[in-house]
Amino acid sequence: MQRTGNVSLNNTKPNQHTSIMMYGLTLVAKVTLISIGMYHAIVYFFPLAGTKTTFGPIRNQGYPRHSIPDIPVGNTECWPASDNEPADIDHTPMVCKFKNLCYSNILHSFFILRSGNKATSSDFVKDVHVTPLKGIEDAFLLRRLSPNDDIITYTHKHRYFRTGQYIMFSRIAWSNIAHDIHDVLLPMFYMYNFSGLVEPVYTLFLIRDKNGFGSSDELYRIISRNPVVDGYLEFALLPDDAAICYEEVLVGSSKSPIWYDWGVGRIPEEPLNETILTSDHVRGFTSYAKKRFGISEICDTVPYGIILTRKMNRKILNSNDLQTTLSRELGMEITELSMEFNSISEIIRKVSCARFAIGMHGAILILTMFLPPGATLVEMFPYAINPDNQRLFQSMVQLPGMDIEYASWRNMNESKSTIAPKLASALGFQDLSKTERDDILNRSEVPPRVCCDDVERSYRIYHDTIVDIPAIVDIVKRAIR
Repeated sequence: MQRTGNVSLNNTKPNQHTSIMMYGLTLVAKVTLISIGMYHAIVYFFPLAGTKTTFGPIRNQGYPRHSIPDIPVGNTECWPASDNEPADIDHTPMVCKFKNLCYSNILHSFFILRSGNKATSSDFVKDVHVTPLKGIEDAFLLRRLSPNDDIITYTHKHRYFRTGQYIMFSRIAWSNIAHDIHDVLLPMFYMYNFSGLVEPVYTLFLIRDKNGFGSSDELYRIISRNPVVDGYLEFALLPDDAAICYEEVLVGSSKSPIWYDWGVGRIPEEPLNETILTSDHVRGFTSYAKKRFGISEICDTVPYGIILTRKMNRKILNSNDLQTTLSRELGMEITELSMEFNSISEIIRKVSCARFAIGMHGAILILTMFLPPGATLVEMFPYAINPDNQRLFQSMVQLPGMDIEYASWRNMNESKSTIAPKLASALGFQDLSKTERDDILNRSEVPPRVCCDDVERSYRIYHDTIVDIPAIVDIVKRAIR
């Protein structure tokens, strides 16, 4: 069933990506997740004061938490999120800075204590959003309470406080590095002027999300002073009658520093008609990221190419042959990289100096924004997936001034495409009627669809592919000349 209208971050149903992740989860991974959960719990109950934050495993804390006798009075200051907002939005998005912003486990909402005796009901902070995306019900909900209100005076038996500065944010997809960079990190980088900083000032704070962090947590630490705070876990580990307050919190998101519209619940995805982004914005972000990872801006003169692969689904079934043939035909080293076997920093290090990168359509291709000027991106697509309907990466490398050549290859031979039956079932294909399944199988192209849980699109896009090596070698040769 397709959704229409706005989609709420609080009520969005888990999409098929969740099923795919569960499908591929091994026993070892489950044990690892349990261990991480225990680790998070330990650092919450035994906060480590005075320790220096490094790029090690994420601990679920920003600064040490301590008990306080009374909930402090807070205040709010707001300003426009950007001077360059899109013309088609109704109101100017705002950013607000809260002093002593609190969260109540009784109210299950944020609140701020106002001076005086008058309390107000729950309301939205006007035009303050927690994502930069259209079609998302993402307004920041806040209660304003009086110090004399009974729920403040008597009900919150446990009161905690964290010092430090935080930026609260949310997201529409988990364990997806393309969404992480496009929806969160790149917009945040420019909104809060990270470009002039040697070290981040704020600690990132994830809200409205039960999924925690996947492999992209490494990337969030580029712009977070401390390990990212997982708000769901933060509040879940507090007593039921607790309130916790934060010294300083920024909330708000501009709608301008993005280049793609996912079309959530509204329209098929497509590049934005107008975006302020240019190569200066992208290169500024990538340069800062490389600096934080300790990656040099200087490249060797020996050219090489990159194959970006996936190991669980949407696989290139003849990737070894592709790698060997490209190396022989082009006379250069070809390296295969994947999110499953390489760290994000390692992938960025290699991509940053590559002559070209080639890969099947997927989130990892967002890292081709790190390709140097003059490089080439070749994007491949599974059977029945039209490249014209999936233009995130094409539109990225074609932003003004990027100077990255783009080419694509599309599998037109269904016999070169396959999917594991269990994965097809996890995607919901087996839940369809026989007529619906036959309709999908008889179509040679998935029609444009509204994001995000379309079974036909998911079923087709997660197929593995035996790629046409001679055709791809020819595309690469022509592109890199």
